[in-house]
Amino acid sequence: MAEFWLPFPGMDTALSAVSEHIRTATASSNPIIREALSDLFAQQGKMLRPGMLILASQAGNPDMKRIYPLAAAIEILHTATLIHDDVIDDSPMRRGLPSVHVRFGKKDAVLIGDFLLSRCFLLAAEYTTPQNAINLGKVISVICAMELDQDADRFRPSVSVRSYFKKIIGKTALLFSLACHVGASEAKASPAVTERLRRIGYNIGMAFQIIDDILDYTGNESEIKKPVGNDLRSGLVTLPLICALQNDTAGELTRLVQPDIFPHSDVDRILFLTKSLGGIDAARLYAQRFTARALREIEQLPRGTAQQNMEQLAKKLLIRTY
Repeated sequence: MAEFWLPFPGMDTALSAVSEHIRTATASSNPIIREALSDLFAQQGKMLRPGMLILASQAGNPDMKRIYPLAAAIEILHTATLIHDDVIDDSPMRRGLPSVHVRFGKKDAVLIGDFLLSRCFLLAAEYTTPQNAINLGKVISVICAMELDQDADRFRPSVSVRSYFKKIIGKTALLFSLACHVGASEAKASPAVTERLRRIGYNIGMAFQIIDDILDYTGNESEIKKPVGNDLRSGLVTLPLICALQNDTAGELTRLVQPDIFPHSDVDRILFLTKSLGGIDAARLYAQRFTARALREIEQLPRGTAQQNMEQLAKKLLIRTY
């Protein structure tokens, strides 16, 4: 976390305060919950969503006594979705450690995720407006619906670019968008600036998820802290594969991902063919386009800290390797 936010003055202190709110809000007398969350939050990721909420709040006049708990609520929600995702995907690792369901079983992992959702709503009820709490509930509904859609499309190579975008809107972009909207609105930024920041969060979120899916094909396992091809082994058809299939004139990749063959295919061969058929480069172009949209919106923000930091963040996320 600290390394990622190093170029942003004051963010290490701000996110440390958010981490303290997370620890307080998720405290439990239950030993399983306590042990699982202690390890998970000790290995925090980049904390992008709470970070974006804080950056968006810089467009107004933030009261950090309200902003920090709301940033914590966003991260708690994100962590709950990660735990549930790992159960659905049967992912063995999370942030370099065995996943919660590997250590405690799937039943307890689901209940720990549900516990986090309840703590997220408690924070939202205390620190934000009723409308923002409603927006949070709507985002959770969409996240669940998109996870169901994604699960239904496992090992199905017929997923289109449009269908893929629909999934990552619900999976990632809406929460990025909500973080920016809540940060700006709670800081009393103007409606026009708040709406612009909502769009910025959406476009950054779309680019972020595309890069995340590219890293499943190209990442360094020590950096991304999960096996390369992990999503592919789970049958997730993401943008690099979709783009590569469009160029597969020889038909080898198409054959390897036919529904009856895909679950047993050579993942390394699929990774190689996806790269050689230009799937990675084509997917990266989409990420660049969403980043360009975000940057055009950022240019229209009032000059100041929020604009500078959002521009730096959008560019930094596009070239990340983890």
